[in-house]
Amino acid sequence: MNPASSMRGLVAMVIAMACFITNDTLLKIAVVDFPIGEVLALRSVFAMAFLVALIAWQGELMFLRGALDRRIFVRSGLDAATTFSYVIGLAVLPIATSTTIYMAAPLITTALSVPLLGEKVGSKRWCAIVVGFAGAVVVTRPEPSAFNVMAVLPLISAFCGSLRDIGTRSINAAVPGSVVALASSIMLGLVGLSFAAWEPWMVPNAKMAALVLGAAAAFAVGNLLLIYAFRNAPIAAISPLRYVLVPGALFSGIVIFGDLPDAWAIVGTILVVGAGLYSIQNEARRGHAARRAARAAAAATPAFQGGAPLAGAVTRAPPND
Repeated sequence: MNPASSMRGLVAMVIAMACFITNDTLLKIAVVDFPIGEVLALRSVFAMAFLVALIAWQGELMFLRGALDRRIFVRSGLDAATTFSYVIGLAVLPIATSTTIYMAAPLITTALSVPLLGEKVGSKRWCAIVVGFAGAVVVTRPEPSAFNVMAVLPLISAFCGSLRDIGTRSINAAVPGSVVALASSIMLGLVGLSFAAWEPWMVPNAKMAALVLGAAAAFAVGNLLLIYAFRNAPIAAISPLRYVLVPGALFSGIVIFGDLPDAWAIVGTILVVGAGLYSIQNEARRGHAARRAARAAAAATPAFQGGAPLAGAVTRAPPND
């Protein structure tokens, strides 16, 4: 992939994670007083309105028919399965257990990218992913006794999320990311509405509307950036950046909910942030090497005539990083 495009993908992934933390924080406040199905359904409606407005503003309404593409439909279904399997699991499992199991997603994504996309994953990238996962485990510190049969739900969420992210790469690049995100919002809205069968819905007030509107904007922007990241950067490079959710959640807990981290949480956060920063630094180094190789090849071009090197000309292979 183009090095500059890969770096933009990594930056997009970090900002996407910040958006998702914002979304989660606002939803956590909202579901204290309102049913989760209603909150998610309304969030999807607001997100759809935001995305349709964006698509119209960019003059891309003609691409809406692309939302009917089978690959986008499958991705939207996987996105809905990811969200609701995790939310249901979170309702019946301790949050530490659910979070730790879901943090297997980057490992699953990277592992699946090898047979499904043919990506090559080096030992350094694997180490960054494993270190990030270790940091997440240190932060959440699940108790072995907390695991039960329902622990399969966040694992299903992690697996579906990995397939969703890998499937993003197969979607026609001509289809705008906003259309892909809109399809996911529609699917999530329909699934959220299905919760009406067993949830007593309430009339939204101004506070709920503000919280859900903010969550919808963060969710929509996060999805746009997530799609951009998986379209423009190697999966093995951006997978460790998913662990940015952990320090982001800690920050939200301190500032919004007054939850102070202990020493274990601080150590785990350092590991998570370190793994993410290393991933960015490693991709930047690879990009610099690729650009040096391109400049060297361009500089050597005049030394060739008729496909053969001139006498005394020196040719060098680009670095294999």
